[in-house]
Amino acid sequence: MSEQQRILEMIEKGQITAAEGMELLEALNMTNDLVTIQDVEPTTKQIYKFFKVKVTSDNNSVNVNVNIPIRLLTTIGEIADRMTAMVPPDARKDMESKGIDLSSIDFAKIIEEVINGTLDEPNIVDVEAWDESSQSMIKVRVYVD
Repeated sequence: MSEQQRILEMIEKGQITAAEGMELLEALNMTNDLVTIQDVEPTTKQIYKFFKVKVTSDNNSVNVNVNIPIRLLTTIGEIADRMTAMVPPDARKDMESKGIDLSSIDFAKIIEEVINGTLDEPNIVDVEAWDESSQSMIKVRVYVD
């Protein structure tokens, strides 16, 4: 016998009022609408230690390695928009001409996901572009580890 039928029988027998039965039915419906714990896949939080930015070139004319401890990201969130300044101007222009706009990346949102451990993919930005001034391929990689 379902819970709904039991409630209706209790009303029929006079054990509860119709108003009380209605409240019980509404509460039962709300409970049935909730997802049970078994239905939810457990989420594993990633614990990252470093936010890393690497800029390299084929001819080694550019080599930048920035390793920021995750615990500092809350204070760094304010300067996240300036992260693109590490990319050489020629490489940035080349990337923009190819449709890659680093300024459109919401670094604050990414930092929030990194701190919360909910970032799905540790590679945030992975770009290669030709830099005319250094005559080499510039590689920019922003990731967490």
